[in-house]
Amino acid sequence: MGKFNNLRSKLADDLDIPNDAFSDNFDLKMHGNKKIIIENHLGITVYENNQVGIKTVENNIMIKGSKFIIEEINNYSVIIKGNIDEIIFGKRE
Repeated sequence: MGKFNNLRSKLADDLDIPNDAFSDNFDLKMHGNKKIIIENHLGITVYENNQVGIKTVENNIMIKGSKFIIEEINNYSVIIKGNIDEIIFGKRE
């Protein structure tokens, strides 16, 4: 599996894109409790005022709080703003 991972890394470098774009891992960044950025997602499963669900390869992420809006979404990342109270990680089945 090492050669495959090296190939992914080289391809990401050659295409000038983040290494995580070729991995199964997601990247989660928070800016205080008002903004969250999730990269390498597979889509939104729940979108309500008080909770947002995000699907990744191995996990479901549930963000709970209030006043959520999706600031930006594309094939690679999603940016959510609001009052974040809790983040729950669950394994996908």
